[in-house]
Amino acid sequence: MVPIQRQKQNFLENLVTSFYNLFGIETLYNEQFHLEIKQGRKDFRRTRLINPNLVGLNLDGINLSEVNLNRVNLSEASLKKAQLHKTKMVGVNLDSTNLKGANLSRANLRDAQASWADLRNTNLSNTVLSNANLTGADLDQSQSILEAETWFTKFDHTRLPDGVILVRYFLFFPFPVKKRL
Repeated sequence: MVPIQRQKQNFLENLVTSFYNLFGIETLYNEQFHLEIKQGRKDFRRTRLINPNLVGLNLDGINLSEVNLNRVNLSEASLKKAQLHKTKMVGVNLDSTNLKGANLSRANLRDAQASWADLRNTNLSNTVLSNANLTGADLDQSQSILEAETWFTKFDHTRLPDGVILVRYFLFFPFPVKKRL
């Protein structure tokens, strides 16, 4: 029974891969991705990564624009000057990751775990950081942090760019009070 299930799974995976190939999207499994990195490839736009293991990798200068990295573990990786424009990174683990000088404009990092990440001099314009954990992260000289969506983002012990002050406040909405007669 197990071989039949495996055949069905392989058939479905081949069908999905063929569908992506119709639109010019390359599919790479973890081993293939690592081989491409070793051979010096830097541009992975229009690529679909299957089960990537990116913990601690040196990915400096890589272009992963518009790639789906949802729930991928990138902890302790180096992504200096990486192009991550419009990259989907929902629930990604970026703990202790070096993203110095990276372009994260319009990326979606909702629910990201980025404790102690180096985000110095990054482009964060229109980046979604909602519900992200940036505890201890270094955002010094980051561009456009004020344009990022930061609802419920945790900034404990975070180093912010000069001139940016974190203010926590509550909005109180006045409700009309009925007058008693």
